[in-house]
Formats: sequence, C-alpha cells, structure tokens
Amino acid sequence: MLFGDKLEKRDKWFELMKKPIFTPKYLLTLDEQRELAMKRIQVVSDAKLFSIFDFQDDPVNIFTAHEMLGQIDGALATKFTVQFNLFGGTLMALHTERHLPFMRQVDSLKVMGCFCFTELGYGNNAPKMETTAIYDGTTKQFTINSPTVASQKYWITNGACHANQAIVFAQTIVNGKNEGVNSFIVTIRDENMKPSQGVMIEDMGVKMGLNPIDNGRLMFDHVKVPREAMLNKICDVNEEG
Repeated sequence: MLFGDKLEKRDKWFELMKKPIFTPKYLLTLDEQRELAMKRIQVVSDAKLFSIFDFQDDPVNIFTAHEMLGQIDGALATKFTVQFNLFGGTLMALHTERHLPFMRQVDSLKVMGCFCFTELGYGNNAPKMETTAIYDGTTKQFTINSPTVASQKYWITNGACHANQAIVFAQTIVNGKNEGVNSFIVTIRDENMKPSQGVMIEDMGVKMGLNPIDNGRLMFDHVKVPREAMLNKICDVNEEG
C-alpha cells in the first residue's frame, strides 16, 4: 500500500527465500561468512527478479529487492546495494551508449563492482578528494593515481575479496587544469582475481558487525584506463583533451 509493490513480485521473493542457502548459519569463520554472502548474492542474481535497468524501467522493483533481502541478512542486503545500487545505479545514472556492453554483465555478477568514493582523509567530501585522473592526449588514456595516504579509498564494500571492477571518483586533470570530480570504470582484479597492475588492495579485517561484507582499502599507482572508461553522461573529454 505504501510503496505500490506488486504482491506477485513479493511471492517470488518469498519462494526464493525457501532455498536452504538462506537458512541462518552461526559460528562461521570470517572467510566462511564472506563466501556465504557471495554464494547468496549469486543465487539472488540467478533468480533474475531484478536488473540494474530497473532504475529506468521499474524503479519500485529496486526498493522491493532491498526490502526483501533485508529480511534475510543485513550483510547480504548491503552487498547487494553496493553491487546493484552504488555500482550499478551509478552506471545507470552516468553512462552513455558506449558503456552498455559492460553494463549488461552486472546483473549476472560477471562484473562484480565496488564504489570507490570515500577517502581516508576526506570521507565523502567530494570536492576535497585527492585521487586524480590525468588525461594524456597522446595515448588517449587517463592515469588514475592516489598521490597521498589520505587519498586511499576507504571502507570499500566488495573491495577486499569479490569485486573485479570499480567506479573510481577522481579529480579530472586535463591539460594541467582541474575540471572537477568525475567517475571512471577501473579494472581492479584480473581474470584470476589477482590485483591489477598498480592497484593495491588491503582487507580491512574484522569489524564490530556485518563481517560477511568484505571491506577493503584501495590505492592506485598510476593505473592507466582508456578515455572511454570515463562515465560521460554529464562531462566528457574528447580525444584531443
């Protein structure tokens, strides 16, 4: 009544919840908690009850998904919201047509994402962030770099274990001029789930709660990404800079 959800959608979620994998489990190690959360989000993804494209086609369905998952496991709901809301939702909000092939891999978790916004030194105070994306018109690439300890991306959900891609927010430097903060798709792990060249990932370990969430800190040491990695719905840089 409050949100306009369709009851038949909730019935499908309740049916999904009957699967044994959603039965609560206790006294698990840190690694076991995280792997269980990953297995659960894969089962949820495989059920195909939602899509990041629902942000444009059926936004209420995104809320339904969050509400239903919150009844199962708070950590699963958080892992879900980073993949499909922070990561997927940002793609939906800021993409152009060139990003569509990449985006179509998010629902299946073939692309598992994280959201590299928060920095140790500045929290979510975006204008103060220090991470840079410097454009080189010769190579047609951006260089993503963390110039200081304070610029490391901090408390990044999915970052410690499971993400292979990140949306990284950075000060965009073109021809020596700071053009403000923009977002970039950055591959942070290779096909063997090893950190990409120039990417430092550190597990932030045990927390007070929600330990199935794999929080990490990330730093970037002159990581090259193509010009097209910039999410360019609002701002863009042409080949010449």
